[in-house]
Amino acid sequence: MERGLITMAPAAVAVPALLATAIIVLLALAVREDLLRHRIPNLLNLAGLVLGFGVAAFAGGLDGLLTAGAGATVGIAVLLPFYLLGGMGAGDVKLMGTTGVFLGPAGALLAAALALLAGTVLAVAVVAWRLIEPRSVLETARAVPVSAVWRAAATVSVVRKERFPYAVAIAIGAIATLWIRGSLGILLGALGLG
Repeated sequence: MERGLITMAPAAVAVPALLATAIIVLLALAVREDLLRHRIPNLLNLAGLVLGFGVAAFAGGLDGLLTAGAGATVGIAVLLPFYLLGGMGAGDVKLMGTTGVFLGPAGALLAAALALLAGTVLAVAVVAWRLIEPRSVLETARAVPVSAVWRAAATVSVVRKERFPYAVAIAIGAIATLWIRGSLGILLGALGLG
């Protein structure tokens, strides 16, 4: 294998590197769309599914397809309750399912757990930022002498109504999973950066 290119790389390196590249590109596009438009397009998720299942079939045949399907199922199953409770959009659930196609069931479970953790940290950071950021609702609260508890409750109420770009949390969870499983190192090595 030459340094800097994935030319003539053995399958043991090429497939994980291809999967890591594909999922990183998919997640980068999803994060961009979620930040700009507060939605993740179905076409993006569909393209990710087709690519993920295609690579799984090429690399592992029927077993690869079954593993990819199980990964999608786990990814969807973990986030579906949050969607049903109104805590996230359907695009987020579909993105986690698409991510699961690339990661398999164990990877999808780990990525979803890490995404939930990252989402919690990001949500706390947003609430903390909103507490110090002047906003019209909170400025009204400051005009009347109120307690810090009331002000924090008002902030949480305002933030709950905002759209949260959960693709960021999914990307953090998936990329952390790639790193934990060694796929990120394989990709960097295949690119001559590791």
